[in-house]
Amino acid sequence: MRRLLNIFLRVGAAFLLLGSGSGCSLLRKGVGSMMTPMAGNLAKSLQRQEDFALVEEGAPAYLLLLDGLVESSPQNPDLLLAAASAQTAYAAAFLDKSQAGRARLMYAKARDYGLRVLCRNRRFQKVADRPLDEFKTALPSFKKRDVPALYATATAWTGWIVSSSGSIDAIAQFPKAMSLMQRVLELDPTWQKGGADMYFGIYYAVQPLGAGRNLEKSKAHFEKAMEYAGAEYLLPHVVFAEYYARYAFDQELFEKTLRGVLEQKTDAPDFRLMNEAARRRAQALLDRMDELF
Repeated sequence: MRRLLNIFLRVGAAFLLLGSGSGCSLLRKGVGSMMTPMAGNLAKSLQRQEDFALVEEGAPAYLLLLDGLVESSPQNPDLLLAAASAQTAYAAAFLDKSQAGRARLMYAKARDYGLRVLCRNRRFQKVADRPLDEFKTALPSFKKRDVPALYATATAWTGWIVSSSGSIDAIAQFPKAMSLMQRVLELDPTWQKGGADMYFGIYYAVQPLGAGRNLEKSKAHFEKAMEYAGAEYLLPHVVFAEYYARYAFDQELFEKTLRGVLEQKTDAPDFRLMNEAARRRAQALLDRMDELF
């Protein structure tokens, strides 16, 4: 289960990287409202970078800025979601296993920011801390407009579980996080270029044989994700090869898909950072092909 969650987190973080005082109360609200567009512009700037080192060095200042804005406008849903996505993306992309304690704190903050947005829904607020069956009763009350909060919260929650060192109590919360992602799939499967379909494509591929693995369902989810991504966004194709083709023991499909990624000359500005990551991952997987098969 822990390995499965770790896979989910790494892929979810990739999508989040795309997404991702003093004075009177009136002034604080005004600052939050004025700064929301700037936060979005900063996120877009990160997406257009190819230099991972530059992003890693600059991201902490962005995180601090967002946290400060949230403190100034603690009920602003746009700021809460921007901060949640940024915290999760940074922890997953740049913190290794030796920094699990720090990562856990970041994921917890991101999860709580996301839950704060979801709890604006009174039906959900009443059952957020209740057992799974009750928790699920509120999910139909979420609508398409809630998809960004559902997605960000599910991914952050998964991150917190992974970084909790195998805690049984933490792992027991995974079905709640997964149910939020299921609601994303129901409401808007196109969100984050098919992020929810990728999530479940991985889920069905990596389950143990005889205990949940379903390669037919996995392939169907991945095909949807790749359809939503199109040719200009490469990550879903790499993940399809890494998880579906590998677990199906289809070396020919594995190699063909990854070489297709490397040959794709797309330079879509909004996906520049993650396309560079996808190409690097594709080459690394090809270099290990004999080992993987």
